[in-house]
Amino acid sequence: MRYFIYTLMLCTVLLYSCSDTDDVITSVDTSTEFPDFSFFNFSEDTELFQYQFTAFDQMGSFSDVAALDGISPNIQRVEIAGDVAGLYAGNMVWLKNVRTGGVVSGMNFFDESDTEFRSWTINSEQEVFSGYNDSNALDNFRLRVISLNTGVVSDLQIGALSQNSIPVYRNDRLVFYENQTSSSGGQQSTLVVVNTDDAEMLNLEVLAGVHVFGLVFGDANDFYAFLSNNTYVRYDATTFTQLETGPSSFNRFLEGSEQVVNGKLYYTFMQSEPAVVEDFPSIYDIASQETTFVDITPELTSLADENEWTGVVRTTFTYVANLEAWLIGYRYLDTVGNEVGGIAKFSNEGELLINLEVDYFPWNLVVLE
Repeated sequence: MRYFIYTLMLCTVLLYSCSDTDDVITSVDTSTEFPDFSFFNFSEDTELFQYQFTAFDQMGSFSDVAALDGISPNIQRVEIAGDVAGLYAGNMVWLKNVRTGGVVSGMNFFDESDTEFRSWTINSEQEVFSGYNDSNALDNFRLRVISLNTGVVSDLQIGALSQNSIPVYRNDRLVFYENQTSSSGGQQSTLVVVNTDDAEMLNLEVLAGVHVFGLVFGDANDFYAFLSNNTYVRYDATTFTQLETGPSSFNRFLEGSEQVVNGKLYYTFMQSEPAVVEDFPSIYDIASQETTFVDITPELTSLADENEWTGVVRTTFTYVANLEAWLIGYRYLDTVGNEVGGIAKFSNEGELLINLEVDYFPWNLVVLE
């Protein structure tokens, strides 16, 4: 699902140009200043810009990584894994470490042909994972693991799966699922965990009578599966054994970038009514089953009104656990009609802590915690 949506999403971010203009904000109280972070912005010609911000001096600047690193400016999608951004263009991929600046690249990581039907591709900090079927019947799912550092390619047979959900990755564990219809006509889901360090499937588990809403990693070497029967299952990510099950009122599909911190799920909630931003930050307490919406709309509306901005739209949401704050990227039209943007830092109570305007709008935010 996610992998076909990327093309549509990129229609909103392509065809913009950048400059190497530095953006500076004045240092503020340490409780509100920005952490180290980076984001990418795309242009229509030969430029792919990266904005790098450092917490030490509270300053940031753009650089043309297409020119500096030899990365194609025609990036179609971006996958974030830790400090690394996977930049994809056709059958090419570049893994850019935003902390060290190092770049590794690879090509032909899949073969879109009459005998290979790709479902998705994501990356770790140094590997690319492609899930695909090698049967016209789409009943023989395989996983290709390519290390861009060593060039080693591993190909794993997973089983009789067809179209798969959004996979999630963290710390040498790749987890994905497929919601299916059982032979009796009811719901079932197959959950798969792969040890990417050794390129081997740990196991797969068939969950009878349920579908999976989404998977999310926690902060204790674990991951959660939220299920359609108003329950959740928490697994040990190392061994793929169940740690606990419990009731759950969470019933929204997850996109793969969420996280659980101290028993709370941090995610974004899509609003049904037009607003200043399409989505807003949300917190689901797994134990109490209570959801808290972090309403950033009033503060962002005031910011737009004060500066006479129009058409404000969020471009990226990131929860920074060690700051207990959200970084919200946005774009808008200024008073002369130029599309620019910024990064705003919000508390869990929806308070605007600090705002940084940049010459162009952010996308694919990477926070260096």
